[in-house]
Amino acid sequence: MKKNTLLFSLFFIFMVNMAFAQPGPELKNAEPGKCYAKCYTPTTYENYTVPVTIKAASMRVEFTPATFADASEQILKKQGRKDYSPVAAKFEKASKRVLVKDSYKVLKVIPAQFETVKEEVLVKEAYKVAKVIPATYKVETFQKMVKPGYTVYEKKPVEYKTVPEEIEISPVSTKWVKKKSGDNCNSANPDDCTIWCKVEVPAVYKTVNKKVKGTCEEGWMLKGDDCVKTVKVDPVYKTYKKKVIDTPSKVEYVDVPAVYKTRTYQKLVADARVEEEVIPAVYKDWKYDKLVANATVTETDVPDVYANRAFKTLASDADMKEIVVPAEIINITKTKILALGKFSDEYREVKCELLDYNLLPINWDFNSATLNSKAKKIIDAKLLPLLKAGHRIEIVSHTDSRGSDSYNMDLSERRAKAVVRYLISKGISPEMLESKGFGETMLKNNCSNGVPCTEEQHLQNRRTEFRILN
Repeated sequence: MKKNTLLFSLFFIFMVNMAFAQPGPELKNAEPGKCYAKCYTPTTYENYTVPVTIKAASMRVEFTPATFADASEQILKKQGRKDYSPVAAKFEKASKRVLVKDSYKVLKVIPAQFETVKEEVLVKEAYKVAKVIPATYKVETFQKMVKPGYTVYEKKPVEYKTVPEEIEISPVSTKWVKKKSGDNCNSANPDDCTIWCKVEVPAVYKTVNKKVKGTCEEGWMLKGDDCVKTVKVDPVYKTYKKKVIDTPSKVEYVDVPAVYKTRTYQKLVADARVEEEVIPAVYKDWKYDKLVANATVTETDVPDVYANRAFKTLASDADMKEIVVPAEIINITKTKILALGKFSDEYREVKCELLDYNLLPINWDFNSATLNSKAKKIIDAKLLPLLKAGHRIEIVSHTDSRGSDSYNMDLSERRAKAVVRYLISKGISPEMLESKGFGETMLKNNCSNGVPCTEEQHLQNRRTEFRILN
């Protein structure tokens, strides 16, 4: 079984050597000691820009709050009434002659006979006295609107969720990779044991974070980019007090009786009879208060009492309007393959030493992976002509022993990739380039960890090299 496997391996290596190591028929006259390489036409790409909407167009809401106007009105504070002012009865002094003694006749023989008589005489006539009973009030309460009801809008921005989306910016492609055939190669020339493998280069994707609009809570409505809630504000009332008439004022008249005085006088009973002598009546001036005007009242209208009440009236209710918020768009650069890379049937002579690692005399600064202008000129002179001729190139970089092994490995890889990135910026296809960092694993002298060395000795190890792959 092992023998059969060995024979199969030898046969496979022979076929590989025939397919890859041996030049084609057009190189039958190849000269010994010279080296030839197949030209590789790299994959050609075309970059184009695609707009990607990361946030859709939407609407946002602007509010116009309710406005109020100042207003005032007269409110009844105390109801009007009728007031009465009493006017006393008026009297004036008067006098009249009243009989004190009737005239009579005196007889010389038989005197007249008299009797004493009592009589009620008016002193003050009867009159009326006005008694004013004032109105009584009671307090009533009532409500008046101080501020009318209106509408208030509340809003808060709607939450956006960030949703990642994978966008293909470079499609799947292929490239050639050179590998060793293994330990079963019996040729003394290691190049005879090289196998070319066509491998697939996966597509390149870019993650774009898109903003997706969320939803509003219950009771809120979605308006554009905002969650809006309508709140109705009730009108405001104020309680006022007013005095209203419970019983109106009125006038009551009281009769004041007339005043009389008792007077005594002599009344003739029998006249004298023989000789008559007329004795005249005796009069007396009697003074009394004569009623000129009876008691009355003066009626006065007391008007209603009002107070000014200031309040707010709704001039315009709250309103809202929607404003268009444009979509957020970013441009994504995509790459499409115009033609896949391939090896041509043409072989070109190359310098044999270029198939081995050659020094690219870039003097890296300590702890740096940045190309300076001098290094770029060296790359332009040494590598660009080979790449434009169709040769694929490998870039490798090394460091000195200073620093940790892991850091130096990372630094060397960054330096090699810096050269590759620069060449790509000059228009070279990534398929034409390979890079690798070896760190401090391949020192050119004995300046390993812990060994004191000069700066020139360390500089020998801090190097970048290149070689032609095909």
